[in-house]
Amino acid sequence: MQPLLSAAITAFIIALASIPSLIRVAKKVELYDEPDERKLHPNRIPLLGGMAIFAATIFSFTFWAAGYFEQQHLFIVASLIILFFLGLRDDIMPLQPIAKIFGQAVAAMLVVLFCNIRLLGMHGLFGIHALPLWLLAFISILVILFIINAYNLIDGVDGLAGGLGIIASATFGILFYCYNDMLMAVLAFSLCGALIGFLIFNFHPAKIFMGDTGSMTIGFILAILSLRFVELTKSVQLMELFNSRSAPVMVLAILIIPIVDTLRVFTIRIVKRRSPFSPDRNHIHHKLLQLGLSSRQVTVCLYLVNILFISAAYFFRDHNSATVFYGMLANALLFTQLPHVLLKFKKIRQIA
Repeated sequence: MQPLLSAAITAFIIALASIPSLIRVAKKVELYDEPDERKLHPNRIPLLGGMAIFAATIFSFTFWAAGYFEQQHLFIVASLIILFFLGLRDDIMPLQPIAKIFGQAVAAMLVVLFCNIRLLGMHGLFGIHALPLWLLAFISILVILFIINAYNLIDGVDGLAGGLGIIASATFGILFYCYNDMLMAVLAFSLCGALIGFLIFNFHPAKIFMGDTGSMTIGFILAILSLRFVELTKSVQLMELFNSRSAPVMVLAILIIPIVDTLRVFTIRIVKRRSPFSPDRNHIHHKLLQLGLSSRQVTVCLYLVNILFISAAYFFRDHNSATVFYGMLANALLFTQLPHVLLKFKKIRQIA
C-alpha cells in the first residue's frame, strides 16, 4: 500500500504547487475559457489546469511504478503524451471534432495494439461471449474514444469532472490493489492525487479550468483502467470481489454519470439531426441548475449519485449480472431524465 499512498501524495503535491503558476501564465498569455450563452460561468476563467493534472500524474506514475514497468507499458505514456499535445492545441486554438477524434484514435490504438489493453471477450454482455479478436480490438478502441469524450462533455460545472474523476480513480485504485495489479493501482492513485490537488482550485468558484488537456487525460486513463479491470477479473478470480461477469457492472457504476449523460445528449442531438458533438445545454448538470440548485449542490448531488451506484454494484455483485447491468442502466437513464420532466411540470404549473 505504501507505493500507492506515495504516488497519490506525490501527484497531489505537484498539482497543488504548480497550479498557482499556471494560473499566472494563463493570465499573462490571456488563455481563458470565455463566457458565452452556453457556458455557465460569467467571468473569464484561466485554462491550463490540465497541464498540472497531466504532469503530476505522469511523473508520479513513472516514478512509483518503475518496478512494475515492462517495455510495452511505455505505450501508455506515449498515448498520454499524444493526448496532452492534442488537448493543449485544442485549448489554445480549437480543433475540428474529426481532428480530435483522429488523434484520440491514434492514442487508443497504441495501447490496444501494442500494450494489449483490450477486451478479450464480451463476458456475456448483451448475450454475447466470444467475438473475433480484430473485432474486439476495434470495440476496445471505440470504448476508449467514448469514455474520453464522455469526460470531456461532463466537464460543465465547477468541480464536476475532477470530483467524479477522484471517485472513479480511487475506486479503481482500491480494486487493482485487491487484485495485486500494482502498475494499474499506481496509475489510478497517481491520477487521484493529481485531481485532489486540482480540485482545490477548481471547486466552485473555480480559479482555473482543466480544459481538453485535462479531460482527455482523465478519460483516457479511466478508459484503460476499465478495460484492464474487466479482463483482470477473468484471469484472477477473487470470488469475494468480482468475477468476469460482474466486472462490467462495476465499470458501468464507476463511470455511470459521464456514460449515461453522454448517451442521453448524443441521442437528443441525433434525433434533432444535429452533430453529436454540437454544444448545447441539455446535460444533466444544466437541467439541475435550471431546477434552482446551486453549482455546489449540483456537483455534490452527482458525486453522491455516483457513489450510490458504485455501492449498489458492490452489494449486488453476486446477483445475475445482466439483470443488475440493465437495471442500473435503466435507473441511471431515468435519473438523468427526471430533471427534464420536473422542469416541464414546473412550466405547466406556472402557466396554470
